[in-house]
Amino acid sequence: MKEGVNSEKGVIVVFRTVAYRLVDKNLVLEKLRDVLDPEIGRSIVDLKMVRDISVSDGNVYVKIALTVAHCPLAKTLQADVENAVRKLEEVRSVRVETTTMSRKELDELKQQLQPRANPSTPSRGGPGVGPGIERLGRRGVRSIIAVISGKGGVGKTFVTSMLATELKRRGYEVGVLDADLTGPSIAKVLGVSGKPYKGPGGGIVPLRTKTGIKVMSINLVLDDPSMPVVWRGPIVNSVIRQLYWDVDWGDLHYLLVDLPPGTSDAPLTVFQSLPLDGVIVVSSPQELASMIVSKAVNMAKKMEIPILGLVENMSYLKCPDCGKRVDVFGEAKGEKLAVGLGLPFLGAVPLDPAVAQLSDQGRIEEYSSSIIANIADELRTRAAKQVEQLTQGLPIAWSVEPSQ
Repeated sequence: MKEGVNSEKGVIVVFRTVAYRLVDKNLVLEKLRDVLDPEIGRSIVDLKMVRDISVSDGNVYVKIALTVAHCPLAKTLQADVENAVRKLEEVRSVRVETTTMSRKELDELKQQLQPRANPSTPSRGGPGVGPGIERLGRRGVRSIIAVISGKGGVGKTFVTSMLATELKRRGYEVGVLDADLTGPSIAKVLGVSGKPYKGPGGGIVPLRTKTGIKVMSINLVLDDPSMPVVWRGPIVNSVIRQLYWDVDWGDLHYLLVDLPPGTSDAPLTVFQSLPLDGVIVVSSPQELASMIVSKAVNMAKKMEIPILGLVENMSYLKCPDCGKRVDVFGEAKGEKLAVGLGLPFLGAVPLDPAVAQLSDQGRIEEYSSSIIANIADELRTRAAKQVEQLTQGLPIAWSVEPSQ
């Protein structure tokens, strides 16, 4: 800023001139260094994602190359780029377009991000965590429990949603993370719709059910929930970590994680990345289900994740007319299976047509199950003992008991 005095004809006039720094490509590029890729967590400049910058009379155009086509967080990245550029003075408008990296560019990026193994340096993740996979923190979440099975169609989502409902009924703050990216159904079952948004602190705010359960699912992020998620392992891993870490869960007594069936990338990512306090295994009476569920149990044991017990879902049907028990899927095998695997048997949940109806209507919170209620009480007892050990010396706000 410069100041001067003009005293022509006896009139004193003070003038000031302000020297503005014109916007150019270099200034825009410097601002973009502060923008992080939401999947990788590194600067989009360092990742060579900035493909074009043009500036004309304060109008800025930026082109960004995404690491994956139809990235669910593409709009978030575009907004971050726009907000960063608008911090420059004299910017009138910002337009951000996206393209997709070629296969060759992705291969080069993978090489750039490949962790350098050092045999003398132990993994930071703890037991069962491989090199390059870092265990995420728990922040305000007291207890994190995953619901797993080896086979699809046994009712993991039902058990997860009902456990969340029963814990909420007891006054706890509860969240549900839908880690089943290829078959997400938690949002539908719990009657949640709409788009999550960024909160004041920068974290994504999860949506809430009618009773106040916090929910995050990939279906809530996608522009078209009917479109299939066709991602390879590394992207699946990254998105699951984001759905947990980039979400502002706040203070929760329990976070329940609904896992996809099997022992592939998604369950492995949850076991390696999230600070799990335990898993609940869901099975059904079929011999085939029992065989495949054993794989999931052995995976959890290999990863040194505590197994809280086994639930047999759709164990039998009670005739609404005569009250007779009907073994629709064969003789119940849950308790025998649990004993064979060395696990506590948490209970047998009967088949109830009302479950399908309420799930389709997004009203599963209206359903009651004495078996699930007993499991919720068991979780409460175990979690209380764990948190008592973990929170010695911490503020009273960390009590596992809900506030009255």
